[in-house]
Amino acid sequence: MENSSGLAIQEYDESPDVDILKDEFRTAKANLSFWMDKAEQGRECRFNEWAGKDESGSKNGPEAFPFSGASDLEPNLVNPLIDGDVALLGQSLSQSNLVAAPVESGDIKSAKLVSEFLKWRMNSMEELQREAAIGANYLLQNGITFFGTHWERQTTRVFEPLSLDMIAQESPELAMAIQDPEMKEGVEEMLFPLFPNLKKRRVKKMIRELRTKGETEIPTEKPVVNRPSVKAYELGREIVVDSNVVSLESARSIHCIHYYSPEALMQKVNDGWDKKWIEELLENSKGFYSEESYSSDVMSYNTSNFYGTQNFEGMVRIISTYRKELDEDDVPICTITCWADEVEGFGYHSPMESDEGRYPFVCITRESLNHRLLDSRGYPELLKSYQIAVKTEMDSRRDATSMTTMPPVEFILGRKPERLGPGSQIPVRRRGEVGFMETPRPGSQSASMEVEMQIRQLANKMTGRATSAEDAVEANMVRQNLVNRWLGGWKEILKRIWALDRTYAGPEVWFRVTNNEEGATLIIDETSSIYDFNITWNSLNADEEKVLKKLETVGELMSRFDRSGTARYNVYLRKVIEAIDPNLAGQLIAPEEETTDKEIKETSADIAKIASGQVVNAPQQGVNSQLRLQVLQQYLQGTEEIPAQDVQQRMQEDENFAKRLQTYAGQLEQQQAQQKNALIGQLGTAPGNVPGTSA
Repeated sequence: MENSSGLAIQEYDESPDVDILKDEFRTAKANLSFWMDKAEQGRECRFNEWAGKDESGSKNGPEAFPFSGASDLEPNLVNPLIDGDVALLGQSLSQSNLVAAPVESGDIKSAKLVSEFLKWRMNSMEELQREAAIGANYLLQNGITFFGTHWERQTTRVFEPLSLDMIAQESPELAMAIQDPEMKEGVEEMLFPLFPNLKKRRVKKMIRELRTKGETEIPTEKPVVNRPSVKAYELGREIVVDSNVVSLESARSIHCIHYYSPEALMQKVNDGWDKKWIEELLENSKGFYSEESYSSDVMSYNTSNFYGTQNFEGMVRIISTYRKELDEDDVPICTITCWADEVEGFGYHSPMESDEGRYPFVCITRESLNHRLLDSRGYPELLKSYQIAVKTEMDSRRDATSMTTMPPVEFILGRKPERLGPGSQIPVRRRGEVGFMETPRPGSQSASMEVEMQIRQLANKMTGRATSAEDAVEANMVRQNLVNRWLGGWKEILKRIWALDRTYAGPEVWFRVTNNEEGATLIIDETSSIYDFNITWNSLNADEEKVLKKLETVGELMSRFDRSGTARYNVYLRKVIEAIDPNLAGQLIAPEEETTDKEIKETSADIAKIASGQVVNAPQQGVNSQLRLQVLQQYLQGTEEIPAQDVQQRMQEDENFAKRLQTYAGQLEQQQAQQKNALIGQLGTAPGNVPGTSA
């Protein structure tokens, strides 16, 4: 369908025009050429690669400047900065605080369970930390990175036992037919619909073994991987988008480049791919592709450099194109079409079960200079001139040392000394025939080293590394901004992971992980599936000593100024443990709502026992005495079941009841004071006033 301007509105078609997709891919690829050149320059800058580089660290040959053997050292400024911040981003992800909160419906308890489920999911995805590190490298080197979220299924064929008894339970007629030696072709025809993927030879063997042994084995597909998958994609090499996009969701199409072995490609038949198309592709494939040998209009840039030494010989290239389209009800959907250059048509085409028709990709940029995503710069682009300046200083110092150690030699024409060096003997007819030329006075080595240090400090400052106490606040802001942009992207990734789990995992996974009865509702019920995910980490947490010092100061303030007894020491304890290890805190400390319910129930039970005439002692340790005192106070103030006047009348008329209640309250007050004094003892500060509630 076309609008008045002639622009096509994409409607879902079960048989898309692949030629259009190929044109979109080639156009987007060509428009990335400038960015790809810049990315290649950034890679060369990071890894200290340049034309004519010699592993000796010297310039050699007649064209060498200023002389053959001159210094040609690696400055190595950019790479350590990238490596350091890759580690920072990895730490921020692994130690982040992940919280899920319901948006449209649900309660706090269910959100807590979702949070715990996602923490388990992140820890269970073996490739996540590796892909996160790869994506962080792309982000810092190129200024932009992409992550794809998909549901990954991998199966393997195993043999499982099959007996006549098992067949008889499902189909007595089939079991009888198998045992009848007169039935041959008939039995095979009955078995083929049950085992459509088995070859005729295997079916005959099954029948023979069932008749002679009463049992056999059948090959079946067993899942070995069935979970969400997160993969990092590098722009231009693994993912292609138009160069002018302002957001990933606004892109007309997104193209992913994958390489498959023939065996892996044939396995795609199990995922619904067209078998005939795959066979035709394998027959016509170039048997791909060392990057140096593959020539195409879609690979116009210098692939041999950009791709490094990668070699895809014996592999087949598949392009997966994702597009935004409208279904028959004008609902936005995302479709995927898998195609190849060598053959017509497509191997796979289907709408995706994505959230609200969104692309299954998340883009993270290092900075926002304008609305265009691709204008974000990486460290090499920012620091290239600094690295060149550092190299100039390093090379000049080494060359100056070389010239000072061995300056040029003067000698009479035709009487060149045979050898120069320590202990050498040079025959001359008269003194002065051989001598060292006067060399230009080199600049101060210390001045050069100071210049280099200043340049490195500027680079450190630009990347959020404090060079002085005065720079510490600004440097932390730079690093925190980088962490926030990084974790902001992972917030979106977690949304996609949760949506994938709800679509494909099923409630049994929830039960296995959380052991909670609400799993079916949380996984299946549409109304309880919308959560807002927050994932945060303070860059100052990279310095554990500073964090613990800060928490110690907070503890001192709590002990000194908590006059009303409202300080939540259990929350403080959680924060202290989280600063050391977030995962450990989750294991050691029960969720607050869980412990709160338990404490309220236990205290209410104690009060009921006291009212029945029993002597009850308050727990001596390991309880929230403040909360228990609040429950007791609420009882004295009256409830719907027992009004306050009834409680007061009972205390006036029953002196023993009042004493039992007061004793219980006093024990809780003492327990509260002991807890506070224990904390104060750890901090080394004097105790303040101990709050309490009198019964």
